[in-house]
Amino acid sequence: MSDIRGHLTTIGLAAGAIHSEMFGALPAINPGVVDTGVRTPPHLPAGEPGPGPSITFARSGLTVNWSPAYGSILELAEACDVPTRFSCRSGVCHVCVTGVVAGATRYVHAPLEEPDVGEVLICSAAPESDVVLDL
Repeated sequence: MSDIRGHLTTIGLAAGAIHSEMFGALPAINPGVVDTGVRTPPHLPAGEPGPGPSITFARSGLTVNWSPAYGSILELAEACDVPTRFSCRSGVCHVCVTGVVAGATRYVHAPLEEPDVGEVLICSAAPESDVVLDL
């Protein structure tokens, strides 16, 4: 969409007249992680499937069974190369807030302030049941 916007303005269309809407996962925000320019598509994590409830990353089209080996949903998402947004990894900054489409989660580490109903801080949460996330 960005390329199309650029081409339209290049041929003379006013930028204010161009309206677009993006669908899909948000770009990752990963402080401290060096961008290599190579992005691997989301995939199942290495090793045996976990014994726990399923986590569906809806925008990435991936369903994975939870394993307690992961400390948080964020760690599982990283193992699957699901684009995520995070910063503090402790439930303080709310950068990782993610919509819960279905299911329930619990906090492994209590966040400083809980997000709104229907949202979860994936940096400090684990699934309580099968869950579908807006990721």
